[in-house]
Amino acid sequence: MYEVSRTAGTAMVLTGLSCLCTGLIAILAMHVPGDTRSDGAYRLTRIMAVFGGACGLVAALSGVPYHWMVGDISEHMFLAVEGGLLVLVAVFAVVAAALLPHGKPRSR
Repeated sequence: MYEVSRTAGTAMVLTGLSCLCTGLIAILAMHVPGDTRSDGAYRLTRIMAVFGGACGLVAALSGVPYHWMVGDISEHMFLAVEGGLLVLVAVFAVVAAALLPHGKPRSR
């Protein structure tokens, strides 16, 4: 569980950096007249943001049980944190559904 948590945390950080870069590319491309790459970069940024958030949740949901199993935190604290994380997962699912593109892309 420890390695899963560390790997997911690393993937979250790297995805966040990549998301920042593609977001900046989308902003820059938006200001170039006639450039159509901004829509694709913006779409990719939203998808990577959802993926990075999911990696962060996986890291948290696997890291807390590991620390409970080795005895670093009490059972009461484990249940409180995991319950809060499950509420956060529900909120994340709603936000991710709003962020991800729906249906076929519109043609120009």
